[in-house]
Amino acid sequence: MSVFGTNPRPIRAVIYGVGEMGSIVTRLLLDRGVEIVGAIGRSETKVGRDLGIVAGIERPLGVTVEANAKAVLGRDADIAVVCVGSYLETMLPHFMTCLEAGVNVVTIEEETVFPWTSAPEQAEMLDAAAKAHGVTLAASGAQDVFWLNLVTTLMGASHRIERVVGRSVWNVDDYGPEVANHLRIGMPRAEFEDYVAESGWPEFVARQTLEAMVARLGLTVERVTSTVSPIVLDTPIACRALGKDVPPDALIGTVDTTVLTTAEGPTFEFSMEGRIHREGETDSNKWQVFGEPDLHLRNDRVPTRFITCSTVVNRIPDVIDAPPGLMSLDKLGPPGYQHEMTTR
Repeated sequence: MSVFGTNPRPIRAVIYGVGEMGSIVTRLLLDRGVEIVGAIGRSETKVGRDLGIVAGIERPLGVTVEANAKAVLGRDADIAVVCVGSYLETMLPHFMTCLEAGVNVVTIEEETVFPWTSAPEQAEMLDAAAKAHGVTLAASGAQDVFWLNLVTTLMGASHRIERVVGRSVWNVDDYGPEVANHLRIGMPRAEFEDYVAESGWPEFVARQTLEAMVARLGLTVERVTSTVSPIVLDTPIACRALGKDVPPDALIGTVDTTVLTTAEGPTFEFSMEGRIHREGETDSNKWQVFGEPDLHLRNDRVPTRFITCSTVVNRIPDVIDAPPGLMSLDKLGPPGYQHEMTTR
């Protein structure tokens, strides 16, 4: 549902999910002049309270956090900013509720970055629903700039590419208990290894990022291999996200690695190291392009949590103005800074 081409007015947004990420998004939207017309939550400690207080803005906004998503989405919103979960299987009903209400969606949910092979049935269902209702669904976040568009721009200086290798390090404590529990923080190493051997390990962000990258480059995926390894310490460490100490030889994080080979020859490898940071440690990204010539990209002291939210906010006009359907990141152009967040 594009709202552009009309007389300029503030974009009308719904905050869908009022946890740590949704709270940051709330403040950023207000700074940009976006009109927040509703907020959706599920916690009994938040539903019924003013969004401004829940989001830590310390002033009421006149927007109450509500549990009835359909009612909130019916308030003539242009877009819903969805900050709830990480996998398409669990996010499917939330997205469908938005799309069937005729509301565009931008989300921090990672699998929607490129869901066509990891969750094809859900992706096709959402694509069809979005097109039927004339709206757009897209994901964004830190991977949009730092793990996709900066890297593909760097590769624009290559004459020949043999191999691309990336590694990202980020702090589990920045994302609350849901992400910490997903990574099995605090689980004994032996128990984690048994769990992975018996149940497998769901692919996280690395695969979707690489597949979007390869699609952007016009290459053909031949094989995808994903692995996970635990990160442990021999001393206790406090986990802020879970509010408890992690004992020695229990997980403080994981390294998720995906290796992707292409029919054309170049290979791509990306490792996501999510763990509890010790004092003085910071998030970082490093990419190496091997070929002619060798190229290197490094970003230190990256505020991954904040830039996930700020990139999602900057993407809002792109998503509203995009063709209806599920737009994986390979289909969207590079993100840009949006100084004014009004219809145009």
